[in-house]
Amino acid sequence: MKKTVLKNAVLIDGEHNNPIEDALVVLENKTVTYAGKRTDDILEKHQQHAAIYDLNGKTIMPGLIDVHVHLSYNGDPDMIYSIIMEDAQMTLIKAISRAKKALEAGYTTLRTMGEKAHVDITIKKAIEQNEIAGPRIIASGNALSITGGHGDKIPSGIKAQGIAKIVDGEDQVRKGAREQLKLGADNIKLMATGGGSSIGPATALEFTLDEMLGAVEAAEEFGKTTGAHAIGARGIIMALKAGVRTIEHGTFLDEEGIELLLEKEAYLVPTLSAFKTLTYGREGGVPDHHLKKVEYYSEKHYENLKKALKAGVTVVTGTDAGTPFNYHGDNAYELSCLLDCGMDPMDAIKSSTKYAAEALRLDNLGTIQEGNIADIIVVDGNPLKDLNVLQTNENIKMVIKEGELVIERE
Repeated sequence: MKKTVLKNAVLIDGEHNNPIEDALVVLENKTVTYAGKRTDDILEKHQQHAAIYDLNGKTIMPGLIDVHVHLSYNGDPDMIYSIIMEDAQMTLIKAISRAKKALEAGYTTLRTMGEKAHVDITIKKAIEQNEIAGPRIIASGNALSITGGHGDKIPSGIKAQGIAKIVDGEDQVRKGAREQLKLGADNIKLMATGGGSSIGPATALEFTLDEMLGAVEAAEEFGKTTGAHAIGARGIIMALKAGVRTIEHGTFLDEEGIELLLEKEAYLVPTLSAFKTLTYGREGGVPDHHLKKVEYYSEKHYENLKKALKAGVTVVTGTDAGTPFNYHGDNAYELSCLLDCGMDPMDAIKSSTKYAAEALRLDNLGTIQEGNIADIIVVDGNPLKDLNVLQTNENIKMVIKEGELVIERE
């Protein structure tokens, strides 16, 4: 039996609101067997035949979770056209590297939300078979989009692969979902409305209630989750009525949408990191039609998110990593953005650990408790005092995934 002891640390376990000083965490194989206050008798009980790490007051916390990334994208300002014309095998190789960057930043779990050529499913299988190192992948395969919708970005007459499968009508949507599940998807992503980078209004409803119901029913039959890209209020409401589990973006969330999020016990993924487009976009070459849309609804996005938080909606962290200037490995920027919306540091941490795991139905993940899977990071600094310490890789001294030390820095 492999045993690891982490001692002399501050423990943020993801479950409780107060950290534990002078903490001790014990791992046996893939599992946490003790997490709490250090006592001499408990230390003596576990230290024999164990690898012991004296952390000198560093912080132990759960491995971080990003529930919305695109490994096919690299943060280019005009990523749509560069990606669809890229050879799929090259996209796969680059996507492996991008996943590794997230792991190096302390992210032990990623949910992909629409990928070219199902590269996420291939990477997921390779990681699970220990062929490559990487975070746990919760894969969506191709997103589902209507003709001319947010996922339909390939110009007519060009043979190329995008991140979405184009489906119209309930039967096609249901079949499209089943095809992703057959290939190994863990989640079904629906493009419920337009978006900043698509033709037409970002708020336009793109799937009917019946169409989304078909996809949700197919996913639920397989015990899988669902998420919907939803900017406009109607799309948010339709997705929630259909039973979609996570609302991505939620820009024009209104009172009815907030009530439905609470009633359905669904989750909001605000993807605030995507607004880096506004900071760097005009000088960086983001197309004007994209910038105009994002500028139009950025103010409403923050305003409505604050209303949702005040009402008690559960918010989880997803970055939309890969979109313009939103680079893989910079995922922890999202946590700092949540502070600007009124969250305190502990709530922001929980939204990227405990609540994110719950949203993805990942049992025994997201908190450091006896019996849970040992996904753990060790941080030089205290994120409760300065959440920005998570944005610097050099501060992430250890990354442990399923009990294995996969990243260690001096």
